[in-house]
Amino acid sequence: MVEIKHNFLGIPDIPLKKAHFVVLPIPFEATTSCQTGTKEGPTSIIYSSNYVELYDEELDFEPYTYGIKTLLPVEPDYKSLKGMVSKIEKSTLSYVKEQKVVIGLGGEHTISLGLVRAYLKYYPDIKVICLDAHADLRDEYQGTRFSHACVMRRISELGCPVFSAGVRSISKEEMELLNKNSNIRTLFAHEMYGKKWIDILNQALPSGTYYLSFDVDFLDPLVLPDTGTPEPGGFFWYDTVEFLRTFIQRKDIKLIGLDIVELSSSKLFTPSSFIVAKLIYKMIGFLGEKYKSTG
Repeated sequence: MVEIKHNFLGIPDIPLKKAHFVVLPIPFEATTSCQTGTKEGPTSIIYSSNYVELYDEELDFEPYTYGIKTLLPVEPDYKSLKGMVSKIEKSTLSYVKEQKVVIGLGGEHTISLGLVRAYLKYYPDIKVICLDAHADLRDEYQGTRFSHACVMRRISELGCPVFSAGVRSISKEEMELLNKNSNIRTLFAHEMYGKKWIDILNQALPSGTYYLSFDVDFLDPLVLPDTGTPEPGGFFWYDTVEFLRTFIQRKDIKLIGLDIVELSSSKLFTPSSFIVAKLIYKMIGFLGEKYKSTG
């Protein structure tokens, strides 16, 4: 039996100064519009990560040795969505200042706004790449401008260039915004299907410093069914992992922070939460391999 621990991967706790990566659970859910349960996502991911093998046969090393610290969760504040975004920002700032790679565990997609705002304080030229089935560009949804369906619009309003990929659900309002806002670019799923989309997407991304937001509904529901707003026509494990590796390890790109959101978990362990945990560990491994190769 695996001894279940409250740290990501079940690894021993380490001092913050020895950690290159910090895992920040943000169990916030207030605007989900289909299936609820994203507030359980961080706990389920961490629990399921105890079953992820620490050795990566593809990379031929144990990426956790680069230093991963699991932080205490950001406690939800449901009095004000705007206030919760600010709370996430404030909870993240010190780690960004210390140049840690913050890995935000959602929770609904709204959490990304607070995380990106924190990074902007120290990286004003940051770009955002979002892998998502939805455009998330509505100005308002169900009575609030801080809905998960508005998050990329709010981020674009901060001045960040936003590039979304895998989108296969978009409203007329959002499409009109895309047609007139050059700061937001989208690669639709139908433009990626049956093509060398990994190369197409990489070629479309300019060099620079990036923040990655990964909505789990980017993956096909056949791969990952436990999400609040599933959409058919998504992407599969090996293609997704290959893209993440080529993107992260590009010499002209620096990935400094990321989140993974919208896992809707009904219990502590699900195949979906295990997949998410392993995907996070893969990204840590790719970043670690890049650091190792550059010294």
